[in-house]
Amino acid sequence: MSPLLDPYERLAALVEAERDHAVAGRIDELRDLQAQEAALVAALPSRAPEGARAHLVRAAAARTEITTALATALRVARADAMRVDQGRTAMAAYRPATPALPGIARRG
Repeated sequence: MSPLLDPYERLAALVEAERDHAVAGRIDELRDLQAQEAALVAALPSRAPEGARAHLVRAAAARTEITTALATALRVARADAMRVDQGRTAMAAYRPATPALPGIARRG
């Protein structure tokens, strides 16, 4: 491996590790890797060398999988939140009636 291509190999490996964390739902670990990736990308030249293409293709493919995994996780989280909200609404029907005037308890 050429030292010129090492950062691109590292980039592909980082994005693939991000994908693995995203698919497994390990968001905290994903964030750590994203910070490393951002620092690596910031240090790359504006134009990649010719031999970097294969590494960039790997990184792009993994990024697509990350996007899919996170979109799926978001849909699941939204569905769970809706179920919780619906449960709260249903449970509210079982709450005792509140006093007609605040601070005054009903006498029976």
